[in-house]
Amino acid sequence: MNIAFFTDTYLPQINGVVTSIEIFRQTLEEKGHNVYIFCPQTEMGQKKADPAYVFRFKSAKLFFQPEYRLSWPYSRALNKFKELNIDIIHTHTPFTMGMLAVFLAEKYKKPMVHTYHTLFMEYLHYLPIPTDYTKNFVTWGSKSFCNRNHLVIVPSKAIKNELLDYNVLAPIDIIPTGINITDYHKTQTADIEEQYGIDTTKHDYLITIARMGKEKNIMFLIDAFNKLKESNPNLKFIMIGDGPQREEIEKKAEEYGILKDIIMTGYVTRDKIFPLLKLAKVFIFASKTETQGLVILEAMSMKIPCVAIASMGVNDVLEDDNGGFLSPDDIEEYTNKVTMILNDKELHAKKTEEAYQRATHLSANKMTKKLIESYEQLLK
Repeated sequence: MNIAFFTDTYLPQINGVVTSIEIFRQTLEEKGHNVYIFCPQTEMGQKKADPAYVFRFKSAKLFFQPEYRLSWPYSRALNKFKELNIDIIHTHTPFTMGMLAVFLAEKYKKPMVHTYHTLFMEYLHYLPIPTDYTKNFVTWGSKSFCNRNHLVIVPSKAIKNELLDYNVLAPIDIIPTGINITDYHKTQTADIEEQYGIDTTKHDYLITIARMGKEKNIMFLIDAFNKLKESNPNLKFIMIGDGPQREEIEKKAEEYGILKDIIMTGYVTRDKIFPLLKLAKVFIFASKTETQGLVILEAMSMKIPCVAIASMGVNDVLEDDNGGFLSPDDIEEYTNKVTMILNDKELHAKKTEEAYQRATHLSANKMTKKLIESYEQLLK
């Protein structure tokens, strides 16, 4: 099959949508399919450095969600679209590139698929508009865009139920983004340890990966880490990510007197993520806005148990406390669960093995097979 992915966020940007796109693209290509990416241009000269399957459009940052971009929906790339003999048009965002995909799908009579990656309702605090109005607008916009598709894909049961509440009438398939199960957990860490001053002989490390925005609930993790330090004075915390709340997070950690025990890496390339994960003993996560919790699955693939607040997509990944613990939004209960894994070697070993087996069950190979089946059914 020839498949066109349309997205308003793509490399070199780093976020969950881009990770999902890349995992599916790579695995589809390994299975003999062709995937073409239609996406925003974010840097000058970028087109020349791109592989042949990437087509860029001039763009500007979306003011309330800078990970996404508003693209000028015209490029010379469109002159080549017909020559690609596309079988399926698959959108990953509903903004300008998504609307361009709708136009092309109608023009060339192609089936259209949309993956609902982002729960936009949880990003309304970035807009200077009354909440009731924006909630109604997001509900209407999500419903309208999804209903223009022949098929909608969601990563979890909770998101499917959310879209049904919006009155989405298009068929909905649940297909999480899988993880490439490799020997990443055998990766070498010496360079990373030197770069960030990490010493696992003296300290245990917690780790998280998240955009530093209000919707990711990072402040909860700072509160939790502060409490955990009371009984684990040698504990350290690695935070991978950046965002608008970073200064506020640093200020709160400074007030607690724990900033010196936190390693903030900012955004890092994927080749650094896996060595950093390997060095940690527990992955901690507090976001209540995830459609899937892909970073949790990545940690589990590195044989790291996880503790997360029970919510939406996260519940599916850590179902029945398989690979870690789900916790209510309560500091006392949350830190108790982290402490249990940190201090009980047998429990840590059990949760580590569960985590890896869970990640294997949700492998990229298995999830891509499900995606191909959905494509084939649609083409019939």
